[in-house]
Amino acid sequence: MILYAAIFCMTFFLWKRFRLARCPLDNVPGPLRGSFLLGNALQMSGRHAWDFHAQIAQRYGPVVKVHWLFGTSALYVFDPLALNQIVKDEGKFDEPEWYTQTIHMMLGPGLLSVTGDTHKKQRKMINPVFSAKHLRTVVPIFYRVTDKLIQAISSRVPTHAEEMDVEILGWMSRAALELIGQAGIGYSFDPLTEDVQDAYAEAVKYFVLYSTLPDVLLLRQVSPYLGHLGPAWMRRWIMENLPVPNIRRLVQITDTLYERSLEIFRAKRVAIEAGDDTDANDIMSILLRENMKASDEDRLPEDQLLGQMSTIIFAAMDTTSGALTRTLQLLAEHPGVQTKLRCEILEAKAAGNDLDYDQLHALPYLDAVCRETLRLHPPVPQAFRKAVEDAVLPLSRPIRATDGTLLHELTVPRGTDIFISILACNRSKALWGTDAEEWKPERWLAPLPEAIESAGIPGVYSNMMTFMGGPRACIGFTFSQLEMKVVLSEMIANFTFALSEKPIIWNFSGVSYPSVSVESAKQELWLTVRTLHEG
Repeated sequence: MILYAAIFCMTFFLWKRFRLARCPLDNVPGPLRGSFLLGNALQMSGRHAWDFHAQIAQRYGPVVKVHWLFGTSALYVFDPLALNQIVKDEGKFDEPEWYTQTIHMMLGPGLLSVTGDTHKKQRKMINPVFSAKHLRTVVPIFYRVTDKLIQAISSRVPTHAEEMDVEILGWMSRAALELIGQAGIGYSFDPLTEDVQDAYAEAVKYFVLYSTLPDVLLLRQVSPYLGHLGPAWMRRWIMENLPVPNIRRLVQITDTLYERSLEIFRAKRVAIEAGDDTDANDIMSILLRENMKASDEDRLPEDQLLGQMSTIIFAAMDTTSGALTRTLQLLAEHPGVQTKLRCEILEAKAAGNDLDYDQLHALPYLDAVCRETLRLHPPVPQAFRKAVEDAVLPLSRPIRATDGTLLHELTVPRGTDIFISILACNRSKALWGTDAEEWKPERWLAPLPEAIESAGIPGVYSNMMTFMGGPRACIGFTFSQLEMKVVLSEMIANFTFALSEKPIIWNFSGVSYPSVSVESAKQELWLTVRTLHEG
């Protein structure tokens, strides 16, 4: 059965390649294929793909033809005008089926895995909980969790006269899960001050890692055609018995996420229906209450509500923990910036109270540090789209075709895969200046280059693509920003950070993550930490 499936999928892709032969993309410059069957797939998705992405962006510019699976061609894009069309026009460009269907299989029908009217309906229901009005009410939750984080790290670090190496990523991951747990679904996963094993926390930690490994990613590409292999139980049996350990492990992780999410969801729904949860202001409680009041037309079914729970956790944990870890690393590498930031924070906290929503957003240097980290090191380095019909893609500046002609626009055939390079757009020297690849928070304290101001980047956040744009932009980017500012302000007010002797290697992935060597896939990052004491 597995052999027949592989033959079917290969035949389809070869037919697709034949159908698209001599298409307009053949005239677009790009790198040589890595292999006939896999094209540039392994070069683009491997853990150490950073150099390949940098090289093709620098050599070929903002629109590149790359070779994809089984001889097909795809586009690698960071041209601003082209991005506007790709992320905003869902009628012509949408997330590919392989992405939405596999997210649906793993997390359920949440915001990341549905399309069309269902996506619009879900987004309309969820939007209010990410408003500034609601975010003001969750700040105390953020501080309660962060205070426990500070206590937990302080209990492990000696007096201010000594210092200690601390595995920072682990703490940021635990804190991020607890933050989204309490503020997102009204559930506590981790006391932080005690080391308690939690199967759900472990599953969330490894979900992104396993779901974006090259062998799993390649299988996900053919997922839209697995429906031809029989009923759901048969497809599951195939997944469980494939001779690919990473896929079997991902099935186990998915089961853990589903079972715990269902348990939490049912308990929360019972409490709300009994009127015992009327004051809870976490995202899921508000969503359930609003859904109960909604008209039949607007009401979301139970499977979609359950899908939101897993989606909220997945979307918020690894991205936030990675961004926090990267920021602390950069502050350790730039002690002058760290000192300047600490002065700003301690001055704002002089009265001794926690900084509220408005006070946090009134700290210009903290804001600059966050923005610059998210610009230079977006946690998610690329996104995917597919042309759902033949389309013409406008270009902000012409590209030189392989036959020497200038192309002012591209005809993109239906079915073409598109890689949106968030990383390359955020680091474009043509837009950000010659220092685009440097981490310089000060750039946000002065007017930005005219080129980036006038480029019309379609991202929802600060002329960047970090949180994407258009109808499928990250709905929780303001929530993430608030998390970062609360945690960073407290961490910098209580500790100093320096580089330890352990190497730091960031791995390219669906959500990038650090390890201590190029060989190791273990997620970890160590910094030398010292406790600050007043007086």
